[in-house]
Amino acid sequence: MATPDQFSVLIPDGEDPQALGVLRCLSQVKKIKIHILSNKKRPLIRYSKYSKHFYYYKNENGNDGQLAMILDMVKKLKPEVVLPVSANIIGVLTENREKFSQLTSLALLPQKEALEIASNKWLLAEWLNKNQIPAPPTILYQPGSNFEKLISEISYPVLIKPAVGTSGNGIEQFDDSETLISYCKTNVQPGKFIIQSFINGYDIDCSALCRNGEIVAFTIQKTFKEGPDRFGVASGIEFLYDEGAYTTAKDLLKKLNWTGIVHIDMRYDEMAKQVKIIEMNPRYWGSLVGSLYAGINFPYLACITALNRDIPEITTRPLRYVRGSLATRMMLNRIFHKNRKDLHFDNSEIETLLKDPFPRFVQTVTRVYSRFVHKR
Repeated sequence: MATPDQFSVLIPDGEDPQALGVLRCLSQVKKIKIHILSNKKRPLIRYSKYSKHFYYYKNENGNDGQLAMILDMVKKLKPEVVLPVSANIIGVLTENREKFSQLTSLALLPQKEALEIASNKWLLAEWLNKNQIPAPPTILYQPGSNFEKLISEISYPVLIKPAVGTSGNGIEQFDDSETLISYCKTNVQPGKFIIQSFINGYDIDCSALCRNGEIVAFTIQKTFKEGPDRFGVASGIEFLYDEGAYTTAKDLLKKLNWTGIVHIDMRYDEMAKQVKIIEMNPRYWGSLVGSLYAGINFPYLACITALNRDIPEITTRPLRYVRGSLATRMMLNRIFHKNRKDLHFDNSEIETLLKDPFPRFVQTVTRVYSRFVHKR
């Protein structure tokens, strides 16, 4: 007889960079059998010690090809849960959930309209404004006299961002309208980018699992050390409870009637004294293992809710989580500055790498080889 923690799960997009974090979280529950499907032969997840059931397929038909292969593998492997990682495959399964209804259980997925809003920064900005949820002033780039009038009235500095994009890619900052207009004319595709006022303050995010607009589990994380890329992944985050961040995220998820996992980027506005929504990412995120250390195993809870099993008692704890390079620097600095509080952290990426080192080893070797070939 199967125990509550005994089930099999299929990760259908093992090629996604965040799939490795999902695998590491699921592997903390020993009785879960994890199948990994990938359209890349050698993604990093394949080199994990937890990757025991890996399947490669060659995809030449885009989303249709992926859907066909996922369905085929579900019929062959008979997993009890299909757990998508990437926004793309979450979208594919959302569109085709009926095809899986007699075969397996899908992790909680959003409705199509909600997913479209969450996946596009301009659609989200319009929706936030309509629903009176705090957010920075945002303009869609559409050349013309009206656009020039709008950007002359917006507060500076501003950020220009791809309407669809992740990890801070393609973001640029401008301090005046003249420079912005000149840049847009030669570098920006109309209708594909937004201009958004920059908020003076700090980043504070919310990761959540929801069902019909109600939060099942969540963590809130505040950046205390930015990453090498100013608009990219933070090097150091602090897991904590913040009433303003929670209330704002809860209001957003309730009104959008969100179902599934989500990571909400927010920023505390020091002038307005409130938290504002920046964007939503309807997929798994880079600090997922940090959430695990804080007490929330999101992939496991996603499987449990898909199977309609009882959620175990959740206990979260505040902590500081840092990436590997920052952890190394902080530990070295402690030797000379033992009493500095800013050098404190509770958990780091290093712990994960020591337990499962081969993916990082392969990644490093691949980068070194690529640089060598490029130089030659």
